[in-house]
Amino acid sequence: MDRIRILNMLIVLCQLITAVITLRKRVRARRRLELMMLFQGLDTPRASPQTWQRPRSSLWWENDVLGNFTDREWLTSFRMTRQTFERLCNLLPSLQPDPSSRRPPVPHQKRVAIAIYKYRVVAGKFGVRFTTVHRCVYAVCRAISSKLLHQYVKMPSADEAQQIAYINTMKHHIPQIYGAIDGSHIPIVPPLDGYRDYINRKRWASVILQAVVDDRRLFRNIFTGIPGSSHDAAVLKQSSLFNNPALLPQASIAIDGLDIPLMIVGDPAYPLLPWLIKAYNGPQLTPAQEAFNKNLNSIRVSVEHSFGRLKGRWRVLNKRSDIHHSFMPTVIAACCVLHNMCEVVHHTEYVGLPPAPDSQPPGQPCEDEFPAADARSAHLVRNALLEHVQNALHLYIST
Repeated sequence: MDRIRILNMLIVLCQLITAVITLRKRVRARRRLELMMLFQGLDTPRASPQTWQRPRSSLWWENDVLGNFTDREWLTSFRMTRQTFERLCNLLPSLQPDPSSRRPPVPHQKRVAIAIYKYRVVAGKFGVRFTTVHRCVYAVCRAISSKLLHQYVKMPSADEAQQIAYINTMKHHIPQIYGAIDGSHIPIVPPLDGYRDYINRKRWASVILQAVVDDRRLFRNIFTGIPGSSHDAAVLKQSSLFNNPALLPQASIAIDGLDIPLMIVGDPAYPLLPWLIKAYNGPQLTPAQEAFNKNLNSIRVSVEHSFGRLKGRWRVLNKRSDIHHSFMPTVIAACCVLHNMCEVVHHTEYVGLPPAPDSQPPGQPCEDEFPAADARSAHLVRNALLEHVQNALHLYIST
């Protein structure tokens, strides 16, 4: 029995050895075959990688726009003439394409045009993808906001402010007013966390654009990004205009022995400050105060007209868009820059109508949040201007 067991074990062992030898032969044969295929493949050129791309036509941009568009057609489609568009392209730095993309880059002029033309049938018109539209809008708005904002949106110097105030004096008989301030709600898609802060008194989500505008409807100072539920006075208190007095032009004239500084005019939602004047309010106003309010509001209406023209040109600010709420301040700033560029060269077509007044007038600000000494000084200045305007109107009527 022992001999039989030993014999069986030897047979099994021989079979295992034979299987291992056969497996090693097969592995060696496979390796030889792979090496032969590898050396044979070195002689043939490697195929270049290919990227699938949906065929799109850009004939509208290349042939119609660049080749045949008139100035009126440029104004209709891009809200500016071709000359202004080319100037904008020259002012902006070259927008570098994504180096990781295998597709041919979008030209610089085409990127700027896509950003300006957004919220129409953009991708089909320019022959690009929707993701390309998104990237162009973000890149162009970021470039305009960082490179051109301080060049085109800036407070006037003292001399320029005095010239503007002189024009307002000739038209409305109130001296030392060089601008108007107000706020406008820009629709957004609010964030899920804290969305109630963005719901304004009209019950839709927005951020506030605070702007100072001169007599030519140019934006001189902007501050935006504050949630829509904030009061205009609260927005002013957070802005650089309030916290950085160096931005305000300094020059004064004497009226009845009182120094009257350069000022901007606001609606009743703003506080009365030495550099910010507003109309008288109350149920029993004197005829002189009503006449003063009428002339003062004639200056202030320019800021409402500017908001109307801004939203008429760039409809992205007039309706809720898919842009992320955190990037909307950059888009708003870029639109204000483009607005000023168009206003300077008098592109007045397709700018819409001035906005209608709010159905719910804003409440009065809490005067306790602002220095009492400033309020007393501002009351003295407004009363002195009231007397001055009253005398000027009597002289104007008598002559």
